[in-house]
Amino acid sequence: MTKKLILSLFLTIPLLGLAQIDTDADFKRQVYDREYTFGLIGHSRGYAVNGKYLKYLDGYNKLGFELEFTKLRHPKEVRIPNQFYSNSRGYVFGRENTFYALRTGLAYESIFFDKTDQGSISIATFFSGGVSWGILKPIYMQIILPDSSGSAVVAQTVTVPYNHIEHGGSNIIGEANYFKGIGESKILPGIYTKAGAVFDFDFLDRKVTSIEVGLSYDYYFSEVPIFYEDEAGEDINEFGFLQFYIALNFGYKKQ
Repeated sequence: MTKKLILSLFLTIPLLGLAQIDTDADFKRQVYDREYTFGLIGHSRGYAVNGKYLKYLDGYNKLGFELEFTKLRHPKEVRIPNQFYSNSRGYVFGRENTFYALRTGLAYESIFFDKTDQGSISIATFFSGGVSWGILKPIYMQIILPDSSGSAVVAQTVTVPYNHIEHGGSNIIGEANYFKGIGESKILPGIYTKAGAVFDFDFLDRKVTSIEVGLSYDYYFSEVPIFYEDEAGEDINEFGFLQFYIALNFGYKKQ
């Protein structure tokens, strides 16, 4: 059922772009040359920031580029604290890597319902796709090591790469500094695509303040090892990440 709904969205949105109408605006509509926007995005697998440059092909269609940086979470990620330590920062059991993606792609936007009055709403369809550069960063943990006699009274705190087999939950204080291990990150190449609808409600025609909703999908050419998997364990890591997203975009148009 979910696959049918997703397929329907991707097939229906292009048809909306064909239903362009002429505006009977009561203000002089200016046709611009280019548009720049910045977006803050929340999605079902994390969050993202986005920048777009779009060139007007005519009064209704725009083509350009987008750059987006996003955090992609695994659905099994649940952060838990260590109740034995009051200063515990928490961690996700079994998660050995955090995963981000830098998306670089082409973007196309088509207005099918223009603003009929200054201060009203325009509705457009949006599509983009390109390369998704996955960034896999290893997780380091702060753990308590007892002294050689086994006493925790004079225990030592160390920062080590996380291994859920070697490091039991009782001796983990929490994840180390966010930047620890960033130099050991690996790049996983993939592709992505997005489809959505854009609602621009800015009062000024030359400004952009819009809400964008839609679906995006990232696919990587190798499995993304966010969680630890042993040979006999459940295959929980993924090649693809499907997300429902909502974005708040700000920007301006230039002649």
